[in-house]
Amino acid sequence: MSTAAMALRKNQNIVRNKIKIQSGPVSATLMLIGLVVLLGLMYLNQVTKTSTFNYKISNLEKKQAELQTTRDNLSIDAARLQSIAEAKKAAETAQLTPVKAVSYTSTR
Repeated sequence: MSTAAMALRKNQNIVRNKIKIQSGPVSATLMLIGLVVLLGLMYLNQVTKTSTFNYKISNLEKKQAELQTTRDNLSIDAARLQSIAEAKKAAETAQLTPVKAVSYTSTR
């Protein structure tokens, strides 16, 4: 090392103490219980979200089916009304007159 680097490091400790984490059986048991509780809460959170989304999806599918039925009924009504209007228009343009007397011929 250069002398400048040595001057910067002069007042620093060269030896670093390693920290050792020790836990006894009670601490390990408490950590394990905490981990199980945390994982259980995460699982419940996911299940709740899934069921909420499924409920929303089923409501939307039900609404979609109702709207589809309404649309089909409206298209049938529109076609029926158009055919009546077309028949009246055709009768007016053909200038048809009502029949006053009907005579039938008989075949022998």
